[in-house]
Amino acid sequence: MKISSKIFLLVAMLLTILTIVGVVSGHLQNRIGGELKGVVNRDIVLMETATSITRLQLQKAIIFERVRRIAEELAYQNPPPARKEHLIFYTKLDKSSFDELAKNGALEIVNNKLLIDESLRTTKDKNAQEGLKSLAAVFKEIEKAHIHYDSLTDDIFNMIVSGKYEISQDDLSQIHRDETKLTSALQNLIATVQNFTQQSLAKARNYEETARRILWATVIISLLLGIALAVSIIHSITEPLKNLVFASNKIGGGDLTVRLNEKSKDEFGELSRAFNEMSGQLKESKEKLEEQLNLTGQQKKDLEVVNRELDRFVHTVSHDIRSPLMSISWYADHLRRGYAEKIDKKGQESLEGIARGVERANSLIKDLLTLTRISRVRNPYTFVQIGALIDEVVANLEYKIKQNKVDLEIGPNMPSIICDGIKLKEVFLNLLTNAIKFSSGNDSVQPKISISYLEQPDCHEFTVKDNGIGIAPEHHNEIFAIFKRLDAAKDYEGTGAGLSIVKSVIDDHGGKVWVESDVGKGSEFHFTIPKGLEIHRVVIGAEA
Repeated sequence: MKISSKIFLLVAMLLTILTIVGVVSGHLQNRIGGELKGVVNRDIVLMETATSITRLQLQKAIIFERVRRIAEELAYQNPPPARKEHLIFYTKLDKSSFDELAKNGALEIVNNKLLIDESLRTTKDKNAQEGLKSLAAVFKEIEKAHIHYDSLTDDIFNMIVSGKYEISQDDLSQIHRDETKLTSALQNLIATVQNFTQQSLAKARNYEETARRILWATVIISLLLGIALAVSIIHSITEPLKNLVFASNKIGGGDLTVRLNEKSKDEFGELSRAFNEMSGQLKESKEKLEEQLNLTGQQKKDLEVVNRELDRFVHTVSHDIRSPLMSISWYADHLRRGYAEKIDKKGQESLEGIARGVERANSLIKDLLTLTRISRVRNPYTFVQIGALIDEVVANLEYKIKQNKVDLEIGPNMPSIICDGIKLKEVFLNLLTNAIKFSSGNDSVQPKISISYLEQPDCHEFTVKDNGIGIAPEHHNEIFAIFKRLDAAKDYEGTGAGLSIVKSVIDDHGGKVWVESDVGKGSEFHFTIPKGLEIHRVVIGAEA
């Protein structure tokens, strides 16, 4: 599977899991909302109804008690006619108030019976239906007790108004029983509604707990799958990159038999096939050239053509190599910017590892192109003022010099010489860059760099000296090999191509380059430019 497909699969998997979590959470939220809505729209209304009926019943009991006392006064105290008329009038007023309270109580009961019937029609939960049915039975008892109480009380009111003032003990006992029965039914209603409310809240809590568990489970699963895919992606990138660097070093050392594994079906498989094709063509060209030991003038021209074609081929393949690397970099950057809050710390570190690998591969390709360009392009030799050239290099590195607090000393009497000024600028740039980098790694002293000139009888000798980490004597020759990096320099940025570029330029001028150094004692890089060079125009090699 291609790396881009793996990244797409990772993104699709995360989006799918997030969608599933959203759907399940939405469903559970609806269930929670339904239970809470039931508490608000049904249970609270029923509780208010019970409270309202209780209040109305209390008010009716107070009115009845007042009317009972009026009846006793009329029956046993034989009040004057005016007082009797006054008591009969207030009895009628109390009856009107009692009837209004009875009407309101009956309306409350009817409305809540309708509410229970509606809940029965819309509720699918069998347990909830059974509870609603029991609640309906309670309301029937309340309604029955309410009707009986109101009917008996109404008869007593009518009896007093009609002139029969004495209330029998049986009537009072029956009213007391009705009040007790109604009070018991109301208490039963309140207990039933409270039970309903507790059940609804318990269900809501269960749904919430289920949603929380599902969320945590999906998060853990997505993390595990994401880490597995990320590890697979990183492995798909780092291993081929290591093999590519190893093979490039082999070819740089002259071993054209090296081959990469072509079995992979991802972008690196395509890269490996292109690399092997390049290596095969280079080997074939080398074998053909080695068969012709005595090169004539025409053969030398043919060899130059072949070299230009090889340089062009390297440049083209380098562009082809960069294409999948750009794709990988884009996908990694897209994940880092678009899904940063969804990817854990380890995933973020993995994406940064991908970016660093791609950056190093691009640096290797860039340095490889620089090396081929230096060997391919021939600039005209001109009169170059070295002091001005060094000033340009220092201006380009001004930020690094200030950042690392480098004490830079440029010697006097820098000469004007005949050379390829463009390439010689590259030499000073690479040597000075290395000096800044490795002298800044010595924390015990301030970085100090000097550039000096010494005129020799047949050449110009330049020296770039630093007080950095130094180089062991046994490594003085190998550091100029292509992409060669010593173990002591592994912690520093770079591909190891800088000194190869320096040697290529100096060799092209016919000069020499060497180093004088030891571990921990800094380094002195010397190079010479012959005095016998002539000003002339050259033809620039074919650009890729």
